[in-house]
Amino acid sequence: MILVRCIKSVYGETVEVPIDFFETRLLFKVNNFYMAEQDTEGHLITQDEEGEPHIIADSNELLSGGSWFHEHFILL
Repeated sequence: MILVRCIKSVYGETVEVPIDFFETRLLFKVNNFYMAEQDTEGHLITQDEEGEPHIIADSNELLSGGSWFHEHFILL
């Protein structure tokens, strides 16, 4: 297991009833810690605040300092 800390909140959209109404929800909260694991393809996977799995990086993004991953998370 890999521990990551969120350094910038991540939001996503959910679709609730009615279908045409979009709601923004918090996926990852700043300063919260998340347990992640790497799959066989090199993706780093963790669960959001509601327990839904998300790919937050691939092996190349973990090495690249300018990636989406490094903008939102740090490895601990």
